[in-house]
Amino acid sequence: MSDHDHVIDTGKGTFSLEDLGPLMPGMAEIMPLVGSRIWKCYYAGKAKNRVLAGFQLKEAVNLMEKGAFLRPKYVDDMHKFIDEEVAAVRKAIDGEDWEGFETAFAAMVDAANAYHEVYDKPYLRWKIPEMPPPDLDLTPRAR
Repeated sequence: MSDHDHVIDTGKGTFSLEDLGPLMPGMAEIMPLVGSRIWKCYYAGKAKNRVLAGFQLKEAVNLMEKGAFLRPKYVDDMHKFIDEEVAAVRKAIDGEDWEGFETAFAAMVDAANAYHEVYDKPYLRWKIPEMPPPDLDLTPRAR
């Protein structure tokens, strides 16, 4: 314990820095957000929308990195996943290799599910939703 306290004022109340840790999101909060971005990435790729697919993948990676930072036990495997499986998907998107995208994407999903097993959560089996996300127009835009 330090000899002074740092107080955070939200404008509606205050709390100490010690109170901040439990308020940070865990993987149970972060991974559904990742899944939503990955879902959108997949259907943007299916629509051959390189810009949107790349954006969604980048945002998913940002969330994965946040999760690894907040839960350090996942950092090595998360970075390996990003550097290998996600990198293959990113390469296919950047090269507009849509056949390769399908293959890399399926491998990424399989690897994600394998990590769920490594962390004793075999009941978490992510899959690509059968329908595209209803909240986005996936049509590529002229630049």
